[in-house]
Amino acid sequence: MALRLAWAIRTPLLQRSAPAAQATWRVFTALRGPTAALHTRAPTNPKQINSLISKSTRARELLDLHAKYGEAFNEINLATCWSRLGKMSASDRSWLRSDDGARLAALREQTTDRVQKFGAQAVSSTAHAIAKLNLRGTAWGSLLKEIEGAALARRSELNPQALANTAWAFATAGRATHALMDAVAEESTGRVREFAPQALANTAWAFATAGHAAPALFDAIGMESAGRVGELNPQDLANTASSFATTGHAAPALFDAIAKESAGRVREFVPQALANTAWAFATAGHAAPALFDAIGKECSGRVREFNPQDLANTAWAFAKSGHAAPALFDAIGTESAGRVGGFNPQDLANTAWAFAKSGHAAPALFDAIGTESAGRVGGFDPQALANTAWSFAKAGHAAPALFDAIGKEAAGRVRRFDPQALANTAWSFAKAGHAAPALFDQHFARRCDALADEFNVKGLCQLHQWHLWYVGERACSNGLLGAALLARCDAAFPASKNKPL
Repeated sequence: MALRLAWAIRTPLLQRSAPAAQATWRVFTALRGPTAALHTRAPTNPKQINSLISKSTRARELLDLHAKYGEAFNEINLATCWSRLGKMSASDRSWLRSDDGARLAALREQTTDRVQKFGAQAVSSTAHAIAKLNLRGTAWGSLLKEIEGAALARRSELNPQALANTAWAFATAGRATHALMDAVAEESTGRVREFAPQALANTAWAFATAGHAAPALFDAIGMESAGRVGELNPQDLANTASSFATTGHAAPALFDAIAKESAGRVREFVPQALANTAWAFATAGHAAPALFDAIGKECSGRVREFNPQDLANTAWAFAKSGHAAPALFDAIGTESAGRVGGFNPQDLANTAWAFAKSGHAAPALFDAIGTESAGRVGGFDPQALANTAWSFAKAGHAAPALFDAIGKEAAGRVRRFDPQALANTAWSFAKAGHAAPALFDQHFARRCDALADEFNVKGLCQLHQWHLWYVGERACSNGLLGAALLARCDAAFPASKNKPL
């Protein structure tokens, strides 16, 4: 009977007001005795609730607390609960994400109703937690929209860490609006000296990820970070370099500082940071031979730790920068040959391009890429198709099945090829001596003629060489380029080199 009475008292507890719930809780704990009351006493104010939230180490504990005392949660309690949820273990975060975050529905709805009353830092920490939990869907989008409104209303109250967290959160969630990012940029630009090193790196990363231009902010971050690279951890060094490279924002002093700092600390870098750093310097076109030497030596002995994208990006970066690293390419070639099944189309194309561009022989790798790519050309974009063909032709590696597959695929998508892709593809088939009647027809010729004014000198020379092969060696007359384009090709190709491939 005592158990039935206890359950009867506890069940409606969630439906009562905070004072009534606390009074009922006292009755319930009294029935269980003084010892039980000592350990299960109901919190009587938000400060006590916050203490319980802060001490919780598992997601289930936090949800239980909200289920019991949710009606008594104030704005600080809600923000603290979200902050704690965002710091849970990976397994707990995965559990919370299941069923579109259904377990968090009650907390989400209460937050949606109350977020406009949150303080500035609470708004930021809540957005940060939701992004870290990777909660997606319409309902979560609606909550983030409310949070955005609250953040904009309190923009001048956000401290540097909150500004960085807000930008990071909305960029990570894929919901970085122009209004929000403009506001963060405006508030941050004149205050970068107040930012912690990681906050500077995260802010740059957020704007790069969102694709939101903020030249004044990047100028300020670049100048401030250049003198503080010694305070950045390896991940922040890599992220900062990658962010500036991604946005195409020139910052030579910053890149010099990052290169000098990173070269002596490469052993601290995880594989992704090594690959991203090399990629960033190659993309930015910033010479850093000492850094590339250090990265090359470090990576050579650790390629087994690299995922496919890191392998491809590292090879691409060294080839793009023109930095010789034979031991590294040997290691990447051996490691990648047995793992091409895990490469996506872009990784396959980039890896082939890197080895061809660097002139590093890797027949086993090219065999593996050729076999893997032939059955997956449908997933390649036009540039990847063209680059893959160019790579095999440049390396002189025979791959008839791959060229057949690329020819058929390209034929159906030739209208999507830009001038460089058209020229590279034509040159590659000519260099490989591989006929592709389905590709080189009137559609190909018309596409070239339509873009005639956009071909650069190199592209015109490639088309000239293809034309010599197509008409001379293949004796084909179908799909010839227009007279005007052919005249430009002839003019671009020096008479001394005017000979078949």
